[in-house]
Amino acid sequence: MTDLRKRSLSLQNNDILCADFYSKSECSPDKLKRKSQRSQQAIIITSPTKIVEKNNSNLFEIYIDGNQTVKEGWLYQSKKVYIELTRQSIIEYNDEQKTQLIKIVSLKEFEYNIQQDKQIIKLQFPHLHQIITYQAKDAVEAKMWVGCLNIVLDKHRNHPKNKLQLQEVPRYFGVNVISEEYFLKIVESGDLLLFETNNTGAKLQRVFTNTKYDHVAIAIKMANKYLFVFDANADTGVTFMEWSQFIEINDLYEKLAIRKLMNVDRIEIEKKMIEFLQQVHGKKYEVTFSKLFRQKSLSPSKSNESFFCSELVAKAFKYCGLLESDKASSSFLPVQFTKQLKLTNQIQITDDIVVILKKHLTK
Repeated sequence: MTDLRKRSLSLQNNDILCADFYSKSECSPDKLKRKSQRSQQAIIITSPTKIVEKNNSNLFEIYIDGNQTVKEGWLYQSKKVYIELTRQSIIEYNDEQKTQLIKIVSLKEFEYNIQQDKQIIKLQFPHLHQIITYQAKDAVEAKMWVGCLNIVLDKHRNHPKNKLQLQEVPRYFGVNVISEEYFLKIVESGDLLLFETNNTGAKLQRVFTNTKYDHVAIAIKMANKYLFVFDANADTGVTFMEWSQFIEINDLYEKLAIRKLMNVDRIEIEKKMIEFLQQVHGKKYEVTFSKLFRQKSLSPSKSNESFFCSELVAKAFKYCGLLESDKASSSFLPVQFTKQLKLTNQIQITDDIVVILKKHLTK
């Protein structure tokens, strides 16, 4: 009995630590500057909803098309790796079934050159100070790989390349990336935005929940042009802010990823999302143990008087008819939005695509 009691106390302490780290991890550094934007937000919120037809999906289809395979097969590094060369990336796996991902390197967003010496293939990324070396079984096979790599190189030769600050290379080299400029073109209302915050509480939260991200928000694209971030934060509660202001003020957000919704009616989502925004805007931020351990959703007659970030996102997704769950919205943590979601009506969502933030580029 003593051992069981100790184990129970240990689990309770871990839960308390998780909740404590969670409550401290969403602090933006400049409260006054955020408050100064409230009048601008109020004008937009109280204005009549005007929905504009979308064409962003066509741009994202180009991105999806870039994931088509050009060549795949086994190559050697320090060990045998299975390589998939797509129209925009080179992807390494531990297995032929492509279930054990090692890394993804963009051949579209970064400048590189190709060298072959017999069966050795080298990809050099001069601005990133990175070299990837592969060994084919013979020179003929290596030449075939180099030919395919040159096709991909030519395809994106005129695409603007991202020159990273050297200390930021580990953040972006080896993961699926797009530029911030392209992100602003393809993002649409309802897409999920995931953030990594650079403070101690957020780092501990990511460790305890075993995830890469500690904050989640929703994109709202006004008039198919202006991106606003809809979120709940510890400083000002439920709010939304134009993208350039948001990323400038929240300078502790060091990493951003987008998960795009697929097979959805964007016009209907935007309409419902703005309705929900009008209902909850300005409500306070709060995370409590009773919220975190609530099992069932509140009845429709009861409205939330406070939110934390992932609770707000879950509630918004339910309001828009996107999320199938009787689970309480307050029991959703950011980690849940990095995993497979139970979405309605055959709606799908992409894996996270990391956005190369402009602040991490060389001047």
